[in-house]
Amino acid sequence: MKVVTEQADAEFMQAFFQNEPAEDEYNAQRAATIQQALIAAVAQKNRELTLFWQHAVTFLALFVFLYTALGASLTLDLSSGNASHGHKSIEYALEAIPVLIAFSGYFIAILYLFHCKTSARRTASWDRAIHALEAQGSGSLFTAVNVRSVGASDYAPSAIATALALFIGLTWLVIYNYLTFTTSGVIGSVISLFISTMTYVILDIQLLKPAHNHAAPAEPVKEDDKNEEKSSPRERDEMNH
Repeated sequence: MKVVTEQADAEFMQAFFQNEPAEDEYNAQRAATIQQALIAAVAQKNRELTLFWQHAVTFLALFVFLYTALGASLTLDLSSGNASHGHKSIEYALEAIPVLIAFSGYFIAILYLFHCKTSARRTASWDRAIHALEAQGSGSLFTAVNVRSVGASDYAPSAIATALALFIGLTWLVIYNYLTFTTSGVIGSVISLFISTMTYVILDIQLLKPAHNHAAPAEPVKEDDKNEEKSSPRERDEMNH
């Protein structure tokens, strides 16, 4: 059996087998477990990639809709005589529609960017798990293919998607700040830039919270506590006296 040499892979295998000893009599059982885990890891990685591209298509379709809605809102005719009839609020509402659409696009672009980064981290984690499992098996096909494909044009699909999400987010940010500048001037543009920054920071903080809400590991029960739980209330009273 091939021994893992990398420290990170060794720690992964130790956690995977729950600190069981790697003795010779367990080789057959460990090999079968590693093979099953390897098949499951490859299948899960493929599932993650499939879900990622499905979600990416959904986000892109939503962006196309928002771009279309923004273009349609910019063609609204505000010189229809509403001001002469005293309905100035309608004109303000029509001017605010493109701004709201632009902010919605920026908000969704941030979520898409976070989604791409999360998917890239999960894919990389599965890649490392497959590499560690293969290192303990009879071959390293996955690792060999990855090494063989490394080159000047070896662009990761997750990195391309993240760059696209970043570009879309910057586009919506520019549009949002430009529209607020044309409707509210410099003060409105500064306020919109502050709102954009705070939106990114707040979303980043809120979306990271579930990752840190892991349950605390249960403390081991001492032998004295076990004996105390097994004893009856009368016996505990006699022991105390």
